[in-house]
Amino acid sequence: MANKKKKGDRIMGFSFNQATLIGRLTKDPETKNTTELACSTFALAVDRNYKKEDGTKDTDFINIKAFGKMADVSTKYLTKGRAILVVGRIQVHSYEKDNERKWFTEVIADKIEFLSFPTKDATVTKVV
Repeated sequence: MANKKKKGDRIMGFSFNQATLIGRLTKDPETKNTTELACSTFALAVDRNYKKEDGTKDTDFINIKAFGKMADVSTKYLTKGRAILVVGRIQVHSYEKDNERKWFTEVIADKIEFLSFPTKDATVTKVV
């Protein structure tokens, strides 16, 4: 009888995985064309909200991956140093190397917003 549920007992049956980041690209995006979709990868430098005793801030470098049309737009318009907002989900992979398990965390982008724009001297290619 210990396993029988009483009226009002509920078990949370869902989870939520969303990351919202604002930062600057550490380098131009790299694009690979898979058999199905274009895939763009880049790293985002995100400053932490607090300062250390010496007045400097720590920065996290977060790997981002975008697919399809978002990958194409990322490759055409994003460049090193550009500020963007990324909304996506966290994905963790593991692999073995030299008999040791390695872990790799990245954010799969669902949305990318441009927060800074190229200077007047920069050339922008129009998306057709």
